[in-house]
Amino acid sequence: MVGLRIRVWTLSFLCSASATASAGTIVGSRHDLQSVWQQGYSMPVILNNYGEICVYCHTPHSANAAVAAPLWNRSAPSTAYTLYSSATMDTVVGQPSGVSLACLSCHDGSIGVDQILNAPGSGPNLSGPWYGQSEASGHWALDGIRRHGSCNLCHYGSYAHDSRTSALGSDLGNDHPISMTFPTPAQDPAFNQPPDPSKGFGDVPLYEGKVECPTCHNVHDPDIAPFLRKSNRNSALCLTCHIH
Repeated sequence: MVGLRIRVWTLSFLCSASATASAGTIVGSRHDLQSVWQQGYSMPVILNNYGEICVYCHTPHSANAAVAAPLWNRSAPSTAYTLYSSATMDTVVGQPSGVSLACLSCHDGSIGVDQILNAPGSGPNLSGPWYGQSEASGHWALDGIRRHGSCNLCHYGSYAHDSRTSALGSDLGNDHPISMTFPTPAQDPAFNQPPDPSKGFGDVPLYEGKVECPTCHNVHDPDIAPFLRKSNRNSALCLTCHIH
């Protein structure tokens, strides 16, 4: 019995330490919406402060299994996107899928940044209060339009940091294509081949063989802006996949 308690305590400690380590880099970043809430005087109107960091994206229970992201706590967007196309491409880009839909649930602006499925507390608890905070009167979105109800009303290169490049909207025609299968040498010899065709390179992953948003971006690590997997100095990130 004593041995069991020791093993359980050790497991609990390791899980806690792991969670602290993984959450430590996101604290205070632009993906830490609790911290963002505390920085603006108008935030009680704009988004909910749930008093937690991870809950804006993840929940331990009642997660959205339809989105290919761990314990996802948001709805999937139903947006029809305008896609990237180029005469130099040997493949057709399809509508975003997989884990990229998790990213787009915030970054296409169709869903408020604080709109989650399962809030802190017992049950869904979507109306609060959470740690003393009540529900915001508005739930603003990152839709890229400078208007009331959009984060870009302020984050447009004037009052606060410029979020125009991260407010993608429904037009992905000027963004690197996503949710497309990484080409084989026969399809395009201008690409480096990953050691694992399904999982990609060690520092630049693929998701079931596809290029997705988190192929280049690590949402939990802001050290290399904008949340890049690795530095793109001398095009190092680009040249992981592209030969030229």
